[in-house]
Amino acid sequence: MRDISRRSFLGGTALTASTLLAACGQQAGDSANNEDKKVVRFGMGALGAPLDMQKNGMSVAGTLTDLVFEGLLTWTDDLELVPTLLVAVPEFEADGVTLPCELVSGVKFHDGSNLTSADVKSTFERMFEPTSGAGNYANYLQIKGAREMLAGERDNLDEGIVIADDTHFSFVLAEPSATFVPSLGINYAHIFPHEACAAAGDNWGVGTDAIGTGKFKLVSNDDTTEAVFERFDDYHGEPATLDEARVIYYADANTKLLAFKNGDIDWCDIGFSLYGQYKDDPDFVGNTYPYLPLGLQFVNLNLHDEQLADVRVREALSLAINRQELVDTIMDGQGQAASGFLTPQIPGFDEGIDAFAYDPERARELLSEACPDGLTLDFRTRALFATVAEAIQGYWQAVGVTVDLQQMDNGIFMEDWAAGNLQVLVNGWFADYPGGDGLLSYFETTNAANHGCFYANEEFDQLMAEARVELDSGRQADLYRQADDIASRQDYAMLPILYPHYNYAAKPYVLGHKVGNMSFHMANLDVDASDPSYRG
Repeated sequence: MRDISRRSFLGGTALTASTLLAACGQQAGDSANNEDKKVVRFGMGALGAPLDMQKNGMSVAGTLTDLVFEGLLTWTDDLELVPTLLVAVPEFEADGVTLPCELVSGVKFHDGSNLTSADVKSTFERMFEPTSGAGNYANYLQIKGAREMLAGERDNLDEGIVIADDTHFSFVLAEPSATFVPSLGINYAHIFPHEACAAAGDNWGVGTDAIGTGKFKLVSNDDTTEAVFERFDDYHGEPATLDEARVIYYADANTKLLAFKNGDIDWCDIGFSLYGQYKDDPDFVGNTYPYLPLGLQFVNLNLHDEQLADVRVREALSLAINRQELVDTIMDGQGQAASGFLTPQIPGFDEGIDAFAYDPERARELLSEACPDGLTLDFRTRALFATVAEAIQGYWQAVGVTVDLQQMDNGIFMEDWAAGNLQVLVNGWFADYPGGDGLLSYFETTNAANHGCFYANEEFDQLMAEARVELDSGRQADLYRQADDIASRQDYAMLPILYPHYNYAAKPYVLGHKVGNMSFHMANLDVDASDPSYRG
C-alpha cells in the first residue's frame, strides 16, 4: 500500500481487547439468527499489509489470500503438488527451458470475467514491473526477460510467456531450473485478473480490491477488525461447503485465546508464548493439535552496520545465546534448538552436527577483541516474537552488550525490515514447500537487500545457483547443505535460534481442519451444525 501511510492508518485504528471481544460477541449473536448458514470464524493478529502475496511476505497472510486467489498449481496441506488452474502439473520439453501449460477451461474470476492466458502473463509482468512494488519475485527470475524487466530494460515478458490461445501458453526460461515448477504452487504466484488488478493500481489487495478464482470471494475487510468471505458459487471445481468464512483480528494473542474459550471464534493458532498457560485449560484439552512448519526463528543481522561487519561480533552474539534453555523455558519444550538455517524436514539438513554452542565466556573474549569500546545494539521485534527477543536480550546483556529492545507494530516493522532500516531483529522464515531454495534464497545477494541483511558471498551464491538447476535430488540436497554451512556456521550471516513446534485449537464441530505449514486453510472445511456448541 503506497498511497496511504500505514503508520498513520494503524495508529488511528488500534482497538482495545475489550472492544474486540465485544465486537466478536455481537458478530456471533448476529449469525445466530441465520441458523442455516455454515460459518467458520478464525482468529489471528491483523496483518497490517495488503492481501497481495507479490508484496506481502508473511506466511500467515495465506490464511486470507488462499481463500480468494489461486495459482496454476497448489501445495496441499499434505505437501503434495497438485494442479489447480492447470489441467495437469506441467513438464519441461526436451530443451529443459520450455514449459507448455494448459489452463482449465471455463474458470471465472469473482467479477465474472474469464481466466485466460493473458491474465497469467500480466500477473507475472506485474511481478517484475519496477514501479509495482512487488518484492516476492525471486522464485520466478528464471523466466526469460524477467531480469531485464526488473532493470527497466523492457516492459513485457513476450519471450518468457508465449501465448498460443486463451487456454494454452508456455513459460520459456532463460536457463534450466529444478525449482520453477514447484514454485508455481506457492501463493507468490497467485493469478490476478488483468483488468481489475490494473484498475486498482496500488490499492490492489487493500480493502476488498482482491478478486481471484478461489472458492471464496472477499466481501468486507477493514484491515483491523475482521475480513468476511462468502462462498463463490461459480467456482470451477467442487464448491466450498461453508457458506462463509470469517477472519477476526485481535490486538494480542491472549485476547484471541480468551475469545476461543468464549466461543467467539472456532479455531486459531496457539502462540508458543501462551502454550504453557493454555495447554491444560479444559476448553483446550482435546481441542489442541500440533503441526511442524517448514521454517525457523532466527536473528536477522544488518551486515551493512559497522558494528556487525566483524564476523567475531556475530559469532559472539551466537555463542551468548542458550538455545536449549530458551526452547525448554520460553517455548515450553515446543521446539528444537537450531543447528543451521535449514530445518529437519528440508533436504540438505545436516543431521550430523549439534545445535549451535552456548559459550558465554568465549563470547566475552570475542567481543573484547572486536569491540574494545563495547557493543550497543538496536534490537527490534514484533509481538509474535517478543518473548524470544526478551530472552535473547538477557543473554546478550549477560556478556556485556548494551541492548535497546523495542516492540514494533507489525505493519511498520515489515516496512522498516524490507527497507533495511533495522539493525537487529527477530524474525521467522518459512519455506512454502519442502525445498532448500525456499529458505536459503533469503541470503542470496540478489535477495538479501530486500530482507534487511545485505549478505553477499560469491561461494554461497554459486552453490545456490548450482542447486537450483540440479535435477539429482541427492546432489541438490548436498549443495544446499554446503550453502547452509557457509552462511550460518562460517559467516554467521544470521543467527538461527530454534525450529518451532506449533499448535492450534479447533472446536469439535469444525471438520477437516489441518495445517500443512503456516497457513490455516478454510476452503475445504465443514462444520457439524448439529453440535449444540456450534453458534453459526
